[in-house]
Amino acid sequence: MATIWDVAQRAGVSPATVSYVLNNSGPVRPKTRERVLRAIAELGYHPHAGARQLKRRRTDTVGLILPTGERRLSDPFFLELIHALGDACAMHQLDLLIATCRDPAADLRLIDRLSKERRVDGFILIDLQRHDPRVPHLQAAGIPFVAFGRIEENGGFPWVDVDGAAGMQEAVAYLVGKGHRRIAYLSPPLSFTFAHHRFQGYRQGLLEAGLSFDDQLVQIIPLTIEGGYQATQVLLEVGIPFTALIAATDLMALGAMRALHEAGRTPGQDVAVIGFDDIPIAAQAHPPLTTLRQPMDQIGEALVRTWLAAVSGESLPSMMISPTLICRESA
Repeated sequence: MATIWDVAQRAGVSPATVSYVLNNSGPVRPKTRERVLRAIAELGYHPHAGARQLKRRRTDTVGLILPTGERRLSDPFFLELIHALGDACAMHQLDLLIATCRDPAADLRLIDRLSKERRVDGFILIDLQRHDPRVPHLQAAGIPFVAFGRIEENGGFPWVDVDGAAGMQEAVAYLVGKGHRRIAYLSPPLSFTFAHHRFQGYRQGLLEAGLSFDDQLVQIIPLTIEGGYQATQVLLEVGIPFTALIAATDLMALGAMRALHEAGRTPGQDVAVIGFDDIPIAAQAHPPLTTLRQPMDQIGEALVRTWLAAVSGESLPSMMISPTLICRESA
C-alpha cells in the first residue's frame, strides 16, 4: 500500500507538499499540484482516514438517535428517512451512526456519552417535541446539531421541516372542493411538534372554508395503524356523521380505511380519506391512498448539508419544505 512518502518521492516533492495538495491547506504551484495528483493516481494512494480525522479532531460521523416507543421503528416513514439520510451521508463521505433509546430521559445521557467518547461530530434530531429538552441541552453543551422539525420556543438553532400546516390546509380545501363539509381528523399526540402544526393546519383549513370546528370529529391517537383503526371504529360506533377523513400520517389513514371496509363503507366512494407522508405502501393500498408527499431525498440532503455547516461552525438558514398533494382513488 502506497504511503504519503511514496507519493512525495514519485512527484519529487516533500511530504508536506503532498499534504497541502490533499487538504488544500497551503500554497502549491499549479504544475506541482498536477504532478502530485498524477503521482497519487499512479500509485493508487488513499489517505488514512483515521489519521486525517485525528488531525482535524473530527470523526466524520453523524449521530442519529431513534425512538423505540410506540413501535416507531416499524413505521415505514422512519425507514424512508434513514434511507434518505444514508444516501446523503454517502454523497458527502460521512458515516451515519444510529443509536436507539426508549426512555426520553436517557436520550440526554446517550447524547453526552456519544459526544464525550468522540463517536460522532454532532447530531440530527428527529421526532421533535414542542418543548424538547434535547435542544437546550445540546446548545448548552456546545454540541453541533440540526433538527428535523421545530419546537415551541424560537431557540435560534438550525432546522429543516416540512410545512405540515400548509399541507393540511390544502387537504381540507381539496375535500371542500369535492363537496365535503363534515371532515373527521385523526391526530397523533399534540406534544409532537409536527402533530401540532398539522392539527393547526386542519383547523385553519376549516376556517378558510367557512366551516365550524367540531371536536367530536377529532381523535387523538397513537402513531400506528391500530390507532387509526380503533379511532375510526369509535367515530362509526358513536354515529358522528362525516363524509371525509384526514389522518396526520399514512399509517393512521391505512388503519382508518380498514375500519371503513369492515363497516361496509368504501373509502373513496362512501368516505374520502387523505393521509400524510406518502410511504411506499400508500400507493398499494385498497384503494390507493391520497396523501401529502414528503420529498425524502430533498429532506435528507438538506439535513446533512445543514449538519455539515453546523459542525464547521458555519450557519445555513433554516429550511421549510412544502409537501405535495398526491391524488389517488381514496379521495
